[in-house]
Amino acid sequence: MSDGFLTLYTAQTKTVLDVIRRDGCSRVRREFIQRKYGDEAWVFQQAYSFFAQHAPKYVAPPEGAESGIWCFKDWRWAVTGAGCFLIELSVPEDQAVLFDSRIWNRMLNLQYVGNSPEDEAAFEQRIANMGLKGPADAFSTSFYPMVKREILQSWQRLFGSAENCPDTYVEAGLWELRDEWIVSVREG
Repeated sequence: MSDGFLTLYTAQTKTVLDVIRRDGCSRVRREFIQRKYGDEAWVFQQAYSFFAQHAPKYVAPPEGAESGIWCFKDWRWAVTGAGCFLIELSVPEDQAVLFDSRIWNRMLNLQYVGNSPEDEAAFEQRIANMGLKGPADAFSTSFYPMVKREILQSWQRLFGSAENCPDTYVEAGLWELRDEWIVSVREG
């Protein structure tokens, strides 16, 4: 039986934690992603932009939220490093977009998300026959717009993917981190 809240974990820097404590919440702006990932940001922006475009159908973003904040049901996936903190949250269920992290990781690698392993293998073979080394080639050049469109359409499978997913792979996208959701903070 659910109490209407999810226990989730995220790894965040001291700067983010300070903003939450000061302002009551933290929201991601796209410029933060560019700063964090530098020259590789364009790859992450593909999946992040897709999420930002489609996730509002499931959870409406508050003003100023431009990208998701990634949280996990299993604390071990919230990887902390130097200067990071593991934050345990109790989040209202209606504020989280849940999905299978394995699908999200495929998206972060600009891969096609098939209905089955056979579907994915057939797609890989089809693009190999076109001369592409991999699906990411469709994003780095303008020569394969139909392939890119097919990949982006396959990403719709992200939404609803947590339904029968083991908790260890359940990831959540939140539009904000609110101070009142914080249960505990532990230095990484």
